[in-house]
Amino acid sequence: MYYEDTLDTSRQYLRLALERLGKYGLPTDPLNYCVWYEYASGRNEALNACLDAHVEGNGHFSADMLRQLYNQHIIGHTEAVSNRVREELKKVFAEIIGAIKTTRQNFSTSENNLESINDALVPHLPEADVENLVNRIKDEIKCLESSSSAFREQLQQATREIDQLKLKMARYRKEALKDPLTRIANRRGFTDALKLAIQKSEASKSALCLIIADIDHFKKINDTHGHLVGDNVLRMVAATIKESVKGRDLVARIGGEEFAVLLPDTPLEGAVKLGENMRRTFNELDLKKKNSGESLGQVTLSFGVTLYQPDETAEAFIQRADKALYASKENGRNRVTCF
Repeated sequence: MYYEDTLDTSRQYLRLALERLGKYGLPTDPLNYCVWYEYASGRNEALNACLDAHVEGNGHFSADMLRQLYNQHIIGHTEAVSNRVREELKKVFAEIIGAIKTTRQNFSTSENNLESINDALVPHLPEADVENLVNRIKDEIKCLESSSSAFREQLQQATREIDQLKLKMARYRKEALKDPLTRIANRRGFTDALKLAIQKSEASKSALCLIIADIDHFKKINDTHGHLVGDNVLRMVAATIKESVKGRDLVARIGGEEFAVLLPDTPLEGAVKLGENMRRTFNELDLKKKNSGESLGQVTLSFGVTLYQPDETAEAFIQRADKALYASKENGRNRVTCF
């Protein structure tokens, strides 16, 4: 496991994890804490689905069950991907080595046969024997051609399999940068994109803005309607923000209910305007449960907007956006603050 959460975000996850441990009467050992920290982050869709389903059932968590979830969804996920790629590579190598051994054996046999034919080419050899030797040479040549052709086809097949593995690995790397619940970039994907955006901004002296948004009173949504509804709200927010941006803009889920929008080549006024447009969009939404039509009430977001300063670190850039978001929260929520 490897986390890149900020101090503030990790504190938030810690609080949520401890709330869960207390709610279900679980000891605060490292394994239990890790499971609920991962749950609070929202980055592990499969784990969250299992925990939510269990909560909907009896809600009792045993030490054995949590250890099983930990092994399956936290440790096992990355190891399973790595093991699968490694085993497939071993299979390809075994096929290549087998082809080499077979071809080498065929070549060695042909070499021995050709040496035997060469030794048989003595002076004054009868015409019938010469013709027989010529036929034997032709047979050996065909055998060599056949072995060479088979070896070439096996190498080509191995090359195709390796190319497929490369595509799989690229897909795994891409998936590792996505939030499994909302299918937008996760914290790691955001961090990588931010580094590149800062480099380009410094090189071209172009504007770079960052918006950090947080769903207001999201805990109340979860507590009132359940985590499955909360997950649907997160998906809706991610999709709505995604639809609001364009081009090279990046949308990421960087925390439980916290989102980031990275805006290259965007002046501060443009970023503030975008934030206000998104705020109004959410403010006007009337969300209802799919199965019952029950209203969820107003789901609003608070926004913090900032402009990158020359030679600023990524951490300082994010902190200023966080401060702007905090000001929006402190001043009544459902607003955009520029810092």
